[in-house]
Amino acid sequence: MSDKHVRPNSKRLTDADARHLLADGLLRACHRDGPSRVALETGCDEKTIRRARDEETTLKLGCAWNLLDVDVHALDAIAAAKGVMIVPLMDAADDIIASAGAAIHRIGQNRAAGSDGGSSETDRELIDSEAENDALLAACLERRSRISQAKLRRAA
Repeated sequence: MSDKHVRPNSKRLTDADARHLLADGLLRACHRDGPSRVALETGCDEKTIRRARDEETTLKLGCAWNLLDVDVHALDAIAAAKGVMIVPLMDAADDIIASAGAAIHRIGQNRAAGSDGGSSETDRELIDSEAENDALLAACLERRSRISQAKLRRAA
């Protein structure tokens, strides 16, 4: 395996960058649940949520992480800007074969000649395939955990 970093290079984020990247998750959460509910779930006051949503201020670190309790994908944009992703831990997952089949089927649909993006997936097609990709990732992580447990049993 190569010693090169898998993670792409990232740039140093400014406060304004972070504010803008957090706004996407806040907009989605506030649209779905309302700013009052988002404030309650994150431990911030409603005015703070509204100002952060409108990119007037930056959420404190604790409130930003608490957004994950409202929307598990709320921090995806800021994580991606640093070349990482946030994946929920799972105790169990669907069968890896079924999950892989669903993900491959969705990719095939997205890349079909008659799809919106043709052979290139559009941003909307990628975002719409999030559930299938998350299920496949969870199945792979669950399987990797089982492999580690098998190695531990063999070593005993």
